[in-house]
Amino acid sequence: MKITFLGTGVSVPFEKRAQSSILVESEARILVDVGPGALLRLEELGVEPTQIDAVCLTHNHLDHNGDLLNLLKARWLMDGDELEIYAPKGTKNFLESMLNAYPYLRGKLRFRTNEESVFKIGDMKVSTIPTIHSIESRAYIFENALAISGDTRAFPELMSVDCEIMVHELSLPFGFKADFHTTPENLKDCLNYCRAKKIYLTHLYPMTLAQKDKILEFLDFEAIVAEDLMSFEL
Repeated sequence: MKITFLGTGVSVPFEKRAQSSILVESEARILVDVGPGALLRLEELGVEPTQIDAVCLTHNHLDHNGDLLNLLKARWLMDGDELEIYAPKGTKNFLESMLNAYPYLRGKLRFRTNEESVFKIGDMKVSTIPTIHSIESRAYIFENALAISGDTRAFPELMSVDCEIMVHELSLPFGFKADFHTTPENLKDCLNYCRAKKIYLTHLYPMTLAQKDKILEFLDFEAIVAEDLMSFEL
């Protein structure tokens, strides 16, 4: 399994980072979130929109799904197959509202939405855990090897999942309240539950990135601040 960060940024432009998107490659190519800039990053990797087998949305905020309609339109223009979209409850209604906003796309985009909590993509088993965010949201666990948090504060039930690598958001810097996003203090409080060997940190706001060295020292755990196009294998 190869994992590549397509977008590690947030809605505030900074360091030329695209917004949230991760490419997971095994027998299938899966996008976990598809924020603005994801399609440009795929082009840099030489991956065509029609080569994506599935999309897993953690939640329906713009910085996590802003390129979804662009992906579907590109696949239509390139005569691509039906795309499987796995997502939290409410996504079917969200996509219907998008087609109401762009009626010229109705009947042209080919996709199927699945809101189940456990499923398979090819031979890969995928499970989900509800997370703590301002709207319906969830984390994804791939084959008990990789966990991807999406937007959430850190909490024991997620940190304790059986995985080798965890990708976890760290939106906020020291001194903020961890309500719907993670702070360094909140993450460190949960690290004693963590079964992963390593954590990749993503979705850092500019004020958090400014403190990244101090944060890594504070966490005292094998953690890496992810960058666009960084990749690793499991």
